[in-house]
Amino acid sequence: MHIKTIAIVGPRGNVGTALITELLANPAEFTITALTRSNSPYTPQSAAIEVIEVDFTSLDSLTTALKGQDAIAICIPGGAVRLDSQKLLLDAAIAAGVKLFFADEYVSNIRNPAYVAMPAQFVGDKIAVRAMLEERSAKGEICWTALNGGPFFDMWLTKGPAGFDIPNRLARVYGTGDNQACWTPLPVMGRAAANMLRNPGPFLNRALFISGVKGLSQNALLVALEEQVGKFEVTHVDVKKIKREAEEAGKKGEVGKWMKGMTVNSNFNEEESHSDFWHLVENDLVGVEAVSVGEAVRETLERCGRNVKVVEALFRVGEE
Repeated sequence: MHIKTIAIVGPRGNVGTALITELLANPAEFTITALTRSNSPYTPQSAAIEVIEVDFTSLDSLTTALKGQDAIAICIPGGAVRLDSQKLLLDAAIAAGVKLFFADEYVSNIRNPAYVAMPAQFVGDKIAVRAMLEERSAKGEICWTALNGGPFFDMWLTKGPAGFDIPNRLARVYGTGDNQACWTPLPVMGRAAANMLRNPGPFLNRALFISGVKGLSQNALLVALEEQVGKFEVTHVDVKKIKREAEEAGKKGEVGKWMKGMTVNSNFNEEESHSDFWHLVENDLVGVEAVSVGEAVRETLERCGRNVKVVEALFRVGEE
C-alpha cells in the first residue's frame, strides 16, 4: 500500500499538530488535507495544507471531502471518540475509496484492564470503534491501523499528572516511586505516526506500541528534574489509599474523582499497574529510539519551558 494523500480530522489538536509537523518534513512526500468544522479557528501550519470545511454529521459531506484520499487519520481528543461519529467517518471513507483508517488511540492500550473499566465520557468509545474496524477490515472493505504510546510524556511532566509542579519545585511521589511506565513525548508520537503512513504495510489491521523513554519511574523523573532545576520538596503519597478512595467515589457516582484516582493507580501502583508494556513495544519498526529519562526531561524543558502552570486537579490527586 502506498499513501500519498492524507486527510486529518482534528488538525489543530496535540496529536494532529505533531503528526502534521512530521508529514511536512518533506513537503513533496504527502498531500495533506485538514477536515474542519465551518466555525473552526484552525490555521494551517503551511500554505500547502488544503482546508476543507465539512459537516461531520453528513455522510454526503464527508464522502465528498474524502474523495481522492488514500488515508484518513483521526486526531481528536480521546473523550470525543464516539462510536456513531466514527462509524459515519468510516462509512464515508469506505464510500470514498479511502485505503487506510488511522484510528484515534495514541495514549490508549484498549486491552489494558484499567482502561476497559474507565467511563466513556473520559476515554470515548475506542474499544467499540476498534471492534468495528476489525469487523469491517475482515470483510475487506478497508484497512485500519492504530498507534499506542502511553501518556504523552511532555504533557504529563509539565501539567501535573506525573506528580511534579516544576515552577514551584513540588513533587508528589505515589507509593515507592519505582513503578516502571511507558510514556512517549508528543513529537515522537507524531514521528512514529508519520513513519507508519510512509510504510503502512507492517501495520495493517493491527495496533503498534511504542515507548519514547526508557527506565521511566517517578524517582527517575525526580532525579532528572533536580539535576535541571534544583531541589524539590517531596510529599510521599499513599497510592493504595487513593485507589480505595477512588473505588468509593465510583460507588457514589463521583466519576471525575474515580477517573483521576484510578489513572494514578494504573500508572504508579506497583501491585496493579498496567503502565509497563515494554513487552509489546516495536520502536524499531518506526525509527523510534527510546531516550533516557534525563534526556527526555531536558528536551521537554527546552521545548515547553520551565514555568508551565500545572492543572491542580491533576497534580493533587487524592486531596479532594
